[in-house]
Amino acid sequence: MRQGLVQKLLLLMLAVFSTVASAEVFVGEEIEVELVSESANVVPGETLWTAVRLKPTEGWHTYSKWPGDSGDATMIHEWQLPEGASAGDIHWPVPSWLPFPGTDLVTFSYKEEVLLMVPIQVPADLSGEQFNATAHVEWQVCDLICLIGDAEVSLTLPVDRAGELQPNPQWADAFAETRELLPVEEHKLDSMFAIAGDRVSFSVSSNEREFDDVEEAWFFPEQRRILSPGPLRDVTVYPGLVQITHGQPRRMLTDLTEIGGMLAVQRSNGEIDGFVINATESTPEGLAALATVAAEQSMDNSGPGSMAGDQSLLLILAFALMGGVILNLMPCVFPVLSLKVVNLTSKAGASTGTHRMHGVVYAAGIIVSFMILATILLALRAGGQAVGWAFQLQSPWFVGALSLLFFVIGLNLSGVFEFGTRLMGLGSNLGTGNGYRSSFLTGVLATVVASPCTAPFMGAALGFALSQSWVVAMLVFGFLGLGMALPFLILTFVPGLMKRMPKPGPWMETFKQFMAFPMYAAALWLLWVLGLQVGVDGMTAVASAGLMVALAVWLLQKSAGHSGAKTWVGRVAGVALIIGGLSFLWTPMLVPGNGAGGDTGIDMTGDDYMAEFEPFASARIDELRAQGKPVLLNMTAAWCITCLANERTTLGTERVQQALVDNGVTYMKGDWTNQDPEITKVLDAFNRPSVPLYILYPGDPALEPVILPQLLTPSIVIDAVASL
Repeated sequence: MRQGLVQKLLLLMLAVFSTVASAEVFVGEEIEVELVSESANVVPGETLWTAVRLKPTEGWHTYSKWPGDSGDATMIHEWQLPEGASAGDIHWPVPSWLPFPGTDLVTFSYKEEVLLMVPIQVPADLSGEQFNATAHVEWQVCDLICLIGDAEVSLTLPVDRAGELQPNPQWADAFAETRELLPVEEHKLDSMFAIAGDRVSFSVSSNEREFDDVEEAWFFPEQRRILSPGPLRDVTVYPGLVQITHGQPRRMLTDLTEIGGMLAVQRSNGEIDGFVINATESTPEGLAALATVAAEQSMDNSGPGSMAGDQSLLLILAFALMGGVILNLMPCVFPVLSLKVVNLTSKAGASTGTHRMHGVVYAAGIIVSFMILATILLALRAGGQAVGWAFQLQSPWFVGALSLLFFVIGLNLSGVFEFGTRLMGLGSNLGTGNGYRSSFLTGVLATVVASPCTAPFMGAALGFALSQSWVVAMLVFGFLGLGMALPFLILTFVPGLMKRMPKPGPWMETFKQFMAFPMYAAALWLLWVLGLQVGVDGMTAVASAGLMVALAVWLLQKSAGHSGAKTWVGRVAGVALIIGGLSFLWTPMLVPGNGAGGDTGIDMTGDDYMAEFEPFASARIDELRAQGKPVLLNMTAAWCITCLANERTTLGTERVQQALVDNGVTYMKGDWTNQDPEITKVLDAFNRPSVPLYILYPGDPALEPVILPQLLTPSIVIDAVASL
């Protein structure tokens, strides 16, 4: 009994002694600095946990080891310790993401008191009755200005050779709280980064729903010139996946294969957790894996623009079905369907079962193509890339290749060459395997040419699909493809309709040749889009490729059915010309920014369309609304036919322009012809995967913006602005 009392008294004396023996707090300019310990004593052979305590004045901050846009981390230059003792590295807690007011600068800082913990290994043969530790510390403390200071801070503790480490009543709780903020190094998270355009994205995935209750996330790189912390910062959180996208810094580091840093997440209860990560460069396999993670675990749809709980899945599927049906009326899709119907007419004698099978195979080509495009889109978004529906049309090489494809199909329809007609199902036997293959490829081609279009009802359906799991998304895209294939399916499955088809005859060859001209028109349209993307040099390169391909197919046609040296020379020359022509698609002239293109929003419809507008900028919209001025935002693209039609028939008309002036509405246009993360962010916020998107912002910032229909009329716009 007496022995226990003596021990308690000794412990109390140790605690009091340690407190008294501690050095005084160093008070510098706008900061307090002190060396403190977790235990009240020192035991030889045990690790002593110390910490440099930094307490800046309210409104001031110190810096972490993760470098932001400014500021240097606190450093310990030198330790003075008893013989045999050694100090380890600083253990840094998770800092705060601190934007600098009025700028795009962000620092990674500690806004309040922080303990920078340092372990000291005490030797087993420590001599003496006291343990003296001194650290030479240098810091920066900043508000609108920065002050640099340094000092030597000391700590003296009693040595207890026979006892155990005893908690320091003054600082033990603070050490425990700091440990909760130290980033975890051992975890099961997978991380990767992707660099695309002017963005850099980080994706961290977990198979254990690590982020189920996460509300916010930040990535702190270990070195500068990795990301630009502001103003572009897009965060998407799923239960098993966190994606963070930033703009690139002005002089980003090159040849990056790994990026080290720390992921910090804030949970719903306010707690902050950190994870040390080493992100590797993304690969196609890695992006596919991320899409799988999102498919299995990302069922939280509570973000901006979410439709969860507002519309049932059945309604969304109905929207997708109707949107798919309307796609058949799009100008670039209609010629493909007309050719398929003519092909079906040419085989009017085939059995009903054969006709139906062609309808099913054609539908399968469309549905599979839609699902493949959707899967690629989901994988890219899972990898942090800011892309939306029709993303492939934002690639100049794809636009050039598609233009060449339409041109070659036009040559085929004009009779320049006959081989390869199975691509369109012309001249092939409906009862053979090749005939079914041509039906499938026709469905694929119809999907490709329809992808730039967003028909009515499609926007809501696609926006919902891209916020759901992979299974739900595929269901929605499947119904979209089914809707597009539905008219042809009905034609092949209803015998009465087949009987009403025109009888085969010479008119079909004339019609086939006539349909070459819509193909040429589509090729010219795509060349125009390409010119807006990369300039006249890129457009000329693809036109030259078209000339080489035309000469090649003419030579190959001349060589067909013959033999001999001249024939082989023709064939070799034809193949060489095709290879040479296609090589133009990979020239620097097709890289955005290398040509004269890029400012496509200036005038995308010709000299007669002279509507005045401001280029889109989110900050400008906020500025105008703060001044009480309403804004009409037109999100468009040169490859969006619906967009161009609306600008011609509605937004560019004198009536609408006058209505905007009369109501004090600023007309603003965002051009998504090439990738633009800021525009993609707005599309995502309004749950729209692609253009067109028309948003009417009231002058009062407290009022919600209004989304106008995808198909506009002058009266719709005039009535909308008049109601402000």
